[in-house]
Amino acid sequence: MRYFSIIFVLCLTLSMVQAQQTSFVNPFIGTSDDHGQTDPSATIPFGMIKPGPETIPRGNGGYDYQSQQLKGFSQTRMSGVGCIGVGGNLLITPFVGTACKTLKMDKASETAIPGYYSVTLDNQLKVEITTGRTAAIYRFTYPATETAGIKINFKHSYGKHIAEEHSIIGDNAVKGFVRSACTCDLGSYRFYYYIEKDKSTYKPEDNNSELLWKFQTEPNEQIILKIGLSSVSAEEAEANLKKECSNQSFEQIRTNARIAWENLLGQIQVETSDEDLKTSFYTRLYHACQTPFTINDYSGSYKGSDGKVYSQQLPYYHGWSIWDTYRTKYPLLSIVCPTEYKHMISSLAELYKQGKPRSATKTEPFLTTRTEHSIITILDALQKGMFDGSLDELLPLMLKEAEDISNDSPDKALERGYDFWGVSELAGKMGNKELKKEFSLRSKEYRPIWLQKFKDIGPTSDIMHGDGLYEGTIWQYRWFVPHDFDWVIATLGSKKKVLSELDYFFENNLFNMGNQPDIHVPFLYYYLGAPWKTQKLVRQILLEPTTNYYGTHEKWEKPYIGKIFNTTPQGYLKEMDDDAGTMSSWFVLSSIGLFPVCPGIPYYWINAPVFDTVTLHPTSQQEFKIHVNRPDAECIYIQKAILNGKVLNRSWLSYDEIMQGGDLTLELGKLPNKHWGHNTDFIKSLFKK
Repeated sequence: MRYFSIIFVLCLTLSMVQAQQTSFVNPFIGTSDDHGQTDPSATIPFGMIKPGPETIPRGNGGYDYQSQQLKGFSQTRMSGVGCIGVGGNLLITPFVGTACKTLKMDKASETAIPGYYSVTLDNQLKVEITTGRTAAIYRFTYPATETAGIKINFKHSYGKHIAEEHSIIGDNAVKGFVRSACTCDLGSYRFYYYIEKDKSTYKPEDNNSELLWKFQTEPNEQIILKIGLSSVSAEEAEANLKKECSNQSFEQIRTNARIAWENLLGQIQVETSDEDLKTSFYTRLYHACQTPFTINDYSGSYKGSDGKVYSQQLPYYHGWSIWDTYRTKYPLLSIVCPTEYKHMISSLAELYKQGKPRSATKTEPFLTTRTEHSIITILDALQKGMFDGSLDELLPLMLKEAEDISNDSPDKALERGYDFWGVSELAGKMGNKELKKEFSLRSKEYRPIWLQKFKDIGPTSDIMHGDGLYEGTIWQYRWFVPHDFDWVIATLGSKKKVLSELDYFFENNLFNMGNQPDIHVPFLYYYLGAPWKTQKLVRQILLEPTTNYYGTHEKWEKPYIGKIFNTTPQGYLKEMDDDAGTMSSWFVLSSIGLFPVCPGIPYYWINAPVFDTVTLHPTSQQEFKIHVNRPDAECIYIQKAILNGKVLNRSWLSYDEIMQGGDLTLELGKLPNKHWGHNTDFIKSLFKK
């Protein structure tokens, strides 16, 4: 595809002038037990194939850092999306001796960097993996043996296995398809593959849904195995494999993958003497750019969620988890990689035309999860000038979706109000005043429920799943009306009253950074004219030990007291899924001092960065630089802001101001400047634009 060729050349050129950000990425962060549910698979940004290790026991993404036992290497996964994960297909197990033996890893040999994974096994067999966008290449280095081999398990899957078919081609290739259940066994996906290896072999053994290749090897003999994927056909999978792997060596493909990551990670450059902080930052930016997947074949073809085959030369993205990612990830990607982001939004709009449900269909072309709040995601892109599709065609489909949004629990009522507000704003963009008014009124239908359940805080307000809430407490959900927070302030009586209740919320450790419903709440102080409270609080969450009582489903008897974001395999709180990059994106945005006011409104709060300098490269022609003048480490409060040489008294930047490039200087001090950013009159005007 022409687009991907252009991007590769651009990656190669830009990498020559950018620093080696990949050296600060540690893919093992968040891979231990239930502390992030990330994985160390080899991948490129938004790549379709993600080959990586499968341990016993395994984590959500197939891997647990604490384990030394290995089942093999699967080709698909979606980072930290809950339940038992999704993917884990096409399990490849190299062996010496018997194919049934569980393998043991030499943990000291294990290596993972962007685009590459390697480990040596106890049988002296070394495994190396690197990858392109749709195809991966394995390099196995065997000891001298007469009983070497490779086993492929076509049924392996994290969720329910539904079907598979495979056909052996000669002695060294196999093709077919697999079909498995999506996350939480809701819906299913089906994709095709083509696998080939380079060593002549005995005739392969086909045992039901397992294939065995057996051969002899000399000392340190290398066997190359390649895998191509497609959503359309095995023939397209073979063509993808040949496009990415046929004329390039393992090392060339590995270099290409690293260049692709250097290009993307280099879109944000941060300066600090704290290398651990830098590792945390770039690893979380890396985690944020794993999904969605680009699933076009190089011919342009792809399958939609309706099972039909489509074709386009521009990238088509799939693999959504929008219930989480709309909050932080897409506002981040709109700055970091606007070209890719724009194609993601176009792909999301196409999903509506394919009959988009809230969860996965039974005919998904690849791994996916949930698509709630797509309305807000597309509105946010439209407000930023990053969606140029037809609203005339799209809005009726959104109206149909909006009418089907559930209202059967208090939290869903609040979230539905936000989506209805999104419909109202989109209708206004079309000039449909009647529809705008209708859904503006309907966006406030949550208010009686809020008054009944959330206004008065009592003894039951700190119960996880209380009153049928999905994942959280009354305290944590009560703040989730970002489109109508002025009403909440008025209803509680005054800004002073809300400030007092927010202070109580944080001082009594009722906040849960381990899950999504209240991750925006630390920034609500900006609405109340007290941004200095956010500046202190967010820095604590990012860098310092805090007291945390909550998992995903329960409140713990004893709190965890420590840092929330770490650079170890226990990279997050216990039970804190990264949720397809949602939490990583929160860290990235908060640490550079730009946080979305309210997705759907194209503005970002200005917070105090934890770095000395932040340089954004929103386009190849533009640079937006944030200079932080911090006399010493205790200076954490914004005293003064200067944008392009002019004093800036407001506490926000528009998306356009960031993307046009410029210089923002922030003077920090030890004591709060309660005059900077205290005027909140502009907030109502933002929501009227």
